[in-house]
Amino acid sequence: MSAIRAVIATAAAKVGAGMVKSVVERSLGAGAGQIAGDLAGNVIDTVARKAGVEPIDLPTLSEREPGQVEEAVLATEADMPELIALWQRGLDGQFALLQAETQEGGLKAFWRYGWMYLLAVFWIWRIIIVPVANRYLGPSPIEPVDFAVLLTLTSWFMALYMGGHTVKELGKSAIEALRARKGA
Repeated sequence: MSAIRAVIATAAAKVGAGMVKSVVERSLGAGAGQIAGDLAGNVIDTVARKAGVEPIDLPTLSEREPGQVEEAVLATEADMPELIALWQRGLDGQFALLQAETQEGGLKAFWRYGWMYLLAVFWIWRIIIVPVANRYLGPSPIEPVDFAVLLTLTSWFMALYMGGHTVKELGKSAIEALRARKGA
């Protein structure tokens, strides 16, 4: 993803799109948080949509037709106030939901943490405890839970708890890794 951000930052610097450049560059560093990453992801998606390609194809398009990427960055720069306002409303909604759940207390506030700890126990059980126990207890007396089941439960939790963005980014990363592997 850093190649995509670098292409957009370079095009933004060239055409004077300061807001696009600032958002994309702030998501590059080690101190960049999830919040900056979400806004940068929206900017990347918008630039790619305006360029008529998928985000993963932006570096290739930049090599072939840099003007097209620059035009998309300029068009995105014009949309930045709206993108930032939408992003801010999303953050406000998330914060209001968190406050409402915290005020209600009890199970309504605990379910997320409960699922996190339960999934952690499941993964530790499957990866560490069962193999060690089976090694010392003989020929597989404990049946391990299938990894596909654990991945499915974890994906459902991520989709519900994290709004699906984490699952979406995980999918994008997997596709990017597969494409990079094919190209190598």
